[in-house]
Amino acid sequence: MINKPKMLVLGTFHMRSTPDMYKTEIDNLLSQKRQQEIQEVVDRLKKYKPTKIALEVETKLNERINLQFRQFKTGNFELEVNEVHQVGFRIAADLLHKEIYAIDWMEQGAGTRSVGEIYEWTKAHQPELFHSIFGWIQTKHGTNEANKYKSILDMYRDCNEIAEIRQLHAMNINIARIGYIDQYIGMDWLIWWYQRNLILFSNVARIATSKDDRILLIIGGSHVQILNQFFAESDLFELDNIQNYIY
Repeated sequence: MINKPKMLVLGTFHMRSTPDMYKTEIDNLLSQKRQQEIQEVVDRLKKYKPTKIALEVETKLNERINLQFRQFKTGNFELEVNEVHQVGFRIAADLLHKEIYAIDWMEQGAGTRSVGEIYEWTKAHQPELFHSIFGWIQTKHGTNEANKYKSILDMYRDCNEIAEIRQLHAMNINIARIGYIDQYIGMDWLIWWYQRNLILFSNVARIATSKDDRILLIIGGSHVQILNQFFAESDLFELDNIQNYIY
């Protein structure tokens, strides 16, 4: 058997404000209780023993994010409320990593519409299809059950639930159905989504320089299914299962 670099993908909710369609509303993550909960997640992920941490930060910001990381290790940087700092920086610092890796891309590329524009267009012009594709989000996340207090660990378990990540991926695939014959509205965003995720794959593959690498990728939950497919189908990595570390 040929040894390959190992890969573990952690789907995350975004602790900071983003343009995503669905946003997780959370109380003060800097409170003592929430900080203890975040540390519990960090301690679990450290058991994977990653040698490199890849983060959802644009590659053009790699130098800046690594400057912040070095300042954090010397006690001269206060972590902001985002998963890059709260989870990524902490794991890398505790494991004495010298650097972290920005692997994201957010240029316009092939896209001509944002996902928000697609969402609103479908709601106005194809309401039945809108409900079919997007209705589950409000049903699942707009309930009292969804809004009750959950620990950070439980939130990560939700983000990485197999049914959840498959449904997110299915939603994105079905965006291809939006529009009409010869007017493929959904494609105006979907081709960009595939472009971005292929670039993410390429950037992660680029940092896998040794068969002994153990890469931990921390990425928004909607990326998990498609990226795991790319990693598996590339035959470059040995994939680990996030369930082994958060349960």
